Amino acid sequence: RSINHDLLNYFPKEKILNIRREEINNETEKIEKILDNRPKGNKIVLLDIGGYFSHIGNRLKERYGDSFLGIIEDTENGYQKYLKQTLTYPLVSVARSSLKENEDYLVGQAVVFSAEYLLREQGILMNGKNIGIVGIGKIGNGILSSLKSKSSQISIFDINPVSLVISHSRGAKIDHKLNVIKNADILFLATGNLSFKEEEYKYLKNGSFLFSVTSSDDEIDTSWLKDKYKIEPVSKYIKKYEKNGHYFFIANDGDAVNFIHGAVVDDFILLVQKEMIDTILELSKSDFKNKIYNGFSNIKERIADSWLNKILDLNI
Repeated sequence: RSINHDLLNYFPKEKILNIRREEINNETEKIEKILDNRPKGNKIVLLDIGGYFSHIGNRLKERYGDSFLGIIEDTENGYQKYLKQTLTYPLVSVARSSLKENEDYLVGQAVVFSAEYLLREQGILMNGKNIGIVGIGKIGNGILSSLKSKSSQISIFDINPVSLVISHSRGAKIDHKLNVIKNADILFLATGNLSFKEEEYKYLKNGSFLFSVTSSDDEIDTSWLKDKYKIEPVSKYIKKYEKNGHYFFIANDGDAVNFIHGAVVDDFILLVQKEMIDTILELSKSDFKNKIYNGFSNIKERIADSWLNKILDLNI
């Protein structure tokens, strides 16, 4: 979903497997063919950004045995997928790493930037609108922070009571999910866990706009709409959905809206990328159990110190 086609042609075609999520699950042999042809004796660690390998991890472990060291997962929605599995290999998640908080917060701000840009193209301002946020984790809080200057009424919902209390202290109104949906002129969906599906669409306010922070199949079930609503493009990135006089708008086909404008998070993304790389080394030298690990503190401190030195020229 985030391929840069200007760069794609610079890489050898045999080094890149362009495959969709459903193909990973249904055509595992494509991945196995690549892994079978790796240099003899090489170990295997998969870096996952979205839970793409959650359904085939156990199969790969069975096939490659001790050569398969485990999987490192980057995102919250991917982390949720692995929680539903009984793992036969180690899974290390950096989704809730303290090093990733900066990145997620900036993603939230990027989502608001892109949403506001698309709305302005339609002659609509956020100021004074009723805004809803479903999912008030790190990205959701980044959205909330960016909305503070819009003089909007902001309502939030999350299944985590601690997240709700913290966000309420920052000026957001807590409400039930259905009320957030019904009252929102602009709705941000930030759970990474299919927060919007099937009959919930009928409760949307007429003319409301939906913006997602992750892939459509992880947040908004747009496939359910295709046979039930008339779909009409109103701009390059916004489509109108209408049925019996009820209508609403979805941005970027339900995919992460911030990718439209580059999803810029500056040098902060290097922190979690380095954590994933260093975790590869950790998996290669240690004996881990078949369970989920939420990163390693010794790695985090070393990376943060290095980042301060290389990016900010500070020695602590």
